[in-house]
Amino acid sequence: MTIRATGHVTRVLKRAIPHGFKGVYKINIVGSTGAGKTEFLRCLLGDLFEPSAEAQRRSNTENMVDATHTWFRIGREKEESTTTVSLNTVGILLVRTLFNSIEFHPVKEVEQLLLRDDIEEIWQFVFFDNAGQERFDFMPQITMRGADAVIVLADGTNMASIEKISYFLELTREEEYRASDGINQIPVFILLNKRDLIERGFYIGLESVRHMIGSTEEYVFYETSMKTGEGVDDTIRSLISRLYEKSLEQR
Repeated sequence: MTIRATGHVTRVLKRAIPHGFKGVYKINIVGSTGAGKTEFLRCLLGDLFEPSAEAQRRSNTENMVDATHTWFRIGREKEESTTTVSLNTVGILLVRTLFNSIEFHPVKEVEQLLLRDDIEEIWQFVFFDNAGQERFDFMPQITMRGADAVIVLADGTNMASIEKISYFLELTREEEYRASDGINQIPVFILLNKRDLIERGFYIGLESVRHMIGSTEEYVFYETSMKTGEGVDDTIRSLISRLYEKSLEQR
């Protein structure tokens, strides 16, 4: 569901809702393989999320230890794992209503949205879902260019996944200096995923992650579970808030 009519949609929204349309934003989603990047989009967008036809994908039902890339075995449970071996891009319209509820709509519904009188804001997001395998480490370096916000996902049960957070933060800092000599900070959201495993004692927890990263004041942290949806709504609301604040600073 890539945006192929970005210019048209933008012109329509700017003409019809000059104060409600907040612009087009590129959201870069990065993380190690098995961290839950693609599942984050599935959890967030539901049936609206359709992986790009260009992206080759592999879905296997297998032992959880293999599916989640966790370094220990968790019984004999099964789950479906989807491994992105290319790049998914998805364009979406995010609507915040006068009642502060959040809705997602495909870009083709822009004309119908303009007929409603309960819309406070409309945001046009383009999500980049990067492959997490090491052989694709070059990809976030490319997709980071021009990013308005970065979402870093890590498997909260896997130290290797957590340690890779620093790599993605460094890429973000490099883009900040490339784009504005470090003046304009890119909002970064760090999601420690698989919190649903906390009761089993396998989940590492945010405090350990904060300690490993060091300076954390400029980052927003959430504990998430793509199985239960925990933390997903909070992340997107915080994302909107930070982007709005950033737009005010740049005026």
